[in-house]
Amino acid sequence: MSNYMTPMYSTMKFTDIYKNVTTFTADYAEIALGGISDATLLNKLYYLLYAKFGNSPIANYDITQFKYKLFSVIFQYGPTWESKLDIQGKLRGLLEPGHESELYTGTKAIYNHAFNPGEIAAESASSTTNQPELQYVNDQNVTNYTKSKMDAYTQLWDLLATDVTSQFLSKFNNLFKKFVQPNRYLFVEEDDEQ
Repeated sequence: MSNYMTPMYSTMKFTDIYKNVTTFTADYAEIALGGISDATLLNKLYYLLYAKFGNSPIANYDITQFKYKLFSVIFQYGPTWESKLDIQGKLRGLLEPGHESELYTGTKAIYNHAFNPGEIAAESASSTTNQPELQYVNDQNVTNYTKSKMDAYTQLWDLLATDVTSQFLSKFNNLFKKFVQPNRYLFVEEDDEQ
């Protein structure tokens, strides 16, 4: 027989409210504030919240208010998190075979000049919005920049180094008690079967 004490808090824990991903996604759909469009990503968010806050007591005595606050945070910051993850996925795709050359492509600058601002200049001005190198202007200067391998990888490193998920999860910190101290302990006695 083993005995141990388990902490008891004055408010419920995240896992008391959301025991599984199904109840989390059902509440998300019912409250309908939105924020994340990808259902798979919403499931991942549940597991990320569970990993970070699973045994943390919530800051609210009112569970409904906690849920509204939780889904408000998702509404406010979820779309940006989802977009940043998508962008990082595309950036990682640049490292796949056949796409690496895109890393070295820099910006292009096109400078056009027409000596006679008449009909030809008007055509030139309207077509520069599509950024072609124009053939019918008096003067054109085009500069194509190419990045060095070191610059390209350094820039990619900097873009991928940001942990967008930790930043997003930190937005939920205020929903949970800051100083977690049990209000009381519950004495538990278990039978050990061997």
